[in-house]
Amino acid sequence: MKKWLKFFGLSFFSNEISKDGVKRGYANFFLGLILALIFLFAGVIGADVMPFGVHYNRAPDFRDTVRAVFANENVDKRLSVLIEGDTLKAKLSGSDYENALLIDTFNNPTDKLNYSVNGYNVVVDTRPADTLAEFNAYCVAKDDNTNVISYEDYLTLNNIARLNFDFKLEYTGRALYLDDTFVADCKTFVDGTSDENKQATEKLANDLLENKITKEQYNKGIYELYFTNYYPSITAYESVSKVPLLRNYYYHKYINNGTDKYLLVFDDYMAGSFETKGGINVFFYGFYNNVKDGALVDNGLATEDAIKLADALVKDSFKSTVTLSVYIYIMNILRVLPFIALMPIVVGLLVHSILKLKGVESCKTFGATFKVVGSYVWFSAVIAAVLTMILAFFVQRSVLNVLPLVLFFITLAVRAVIFALEEIKAHKKLIASLEDEEETDTESDQI
Repeated sequence: MKKWLKFFGLSFFSNEISKDGVKRGYANFFLGLILALIFLFAGVIGADVMPFGVHYNRAPDFRDTVRAVFANENVDKRLSVLIEGDTLKAKLSGSDYENALLIDTFNNPTDKLNYSVNGYNVVVDTRPADTLAEFNAYCVAKDDNTNVISYEDYLTLNNIARLNFDFKLEYTGRALYLDDTFVADCKTFVDGTSDENKQATEKLANDLLENKITKEQYNKGIYELYFTNYYPSITAYESVSKVPLLRNYYYHKYINNGTDKYLLVFDDYMAGSFETKGGINVFFYGFYNNVKDGALVDNGLATEDAIKLADALVKDSFKSTVTLSVYIYIMNILRVLPFIALMPIVVGLLVHSILKLKGVESCKTFGATFKVVGSYVWFSAVIAAVLTMILAFFVQRSVLNVLPLVLFFITLAVRAVIFALEEIKAHKKLIASLEDEEETDTESDQI
């Protein structure tokens, strides 16, 4: 056991120890690969989470924008925040907590003057995530993007003509409210499409009569049936909903069109994008399950205390995304697992080719060389993980999926090449020694 621990733990630091792998099995490689995956995963999670506080502190314009919203020196302009469970409630001075659009520097000049610092925009919209959106539906010709027609005109075209048009949605930024007249019209349309859809509307009506659903749920159910039967699929606009939601207005209107300096605060999460003084661009999500319940920021607080709480709100909300980040990076690791496993094979082939080219016989087969290279795998991952966490403070967050893999491959390749060079050096020394002995023997025979 001691010999194995010495081999497994110290191979990276010693050619002589790593050569012991020639006589050992492949199980050491697989164990090392498992440890490598763990270290690479830990490295990328650490690199994703640790630098955020530093980046935030090094982004004065974004930080001042956050403080203008939650810690404004003018308490009449300060936004008060209450956390209940995982939900954020907010209000402006003199009002009650409500589900409303409270701040919008994109469209409100007064808000822009009060809350925007050096081009950063802020939206505080506490309306529920499932709030429906008003929209305009239209179609654009594939061969001429200036040829735009309404969706109603599109429906009058024959099937051949329709093939030349793409369906588009434009979110207006206003909430859609379903009144009884509109819902009744939607139901009439749906009932006329098919018997199956008519049965679906009747079921909703029965569920409403039996108090299984609320009137709001009934209206939304009818509206969804209407929308999905009247309009094409909108998966290009909505990932989890079959109908347009107000929440995604900000994405399609601003973020998708290049806006990169913003803070969006919703009732269930916040999102932001900022640039540090060092030129690092940071995009982040934040949830509220890691934020203490109760009144977080209040008009009655001193400015200094409000500033601390405002900064903590952003940082703590970001910390709440760790679970989501773990899931995402696990999926990424599993996705690139074949490439990670392939890296030692590629490096092994490289080293084996070099040794064969130089006539070195210490690793006679590729399997022997591979087992030596495999003994370097787990500690190469340790080095890659540490370097990733250090470099994360200086590089864009977007490279974190690739950076640890590149560092792992480079570290493994460098260590394996060092092994090959040392073996070549030892081989040359051995050859020189044998030649000297042969010359000595020849001279002795001559005497």
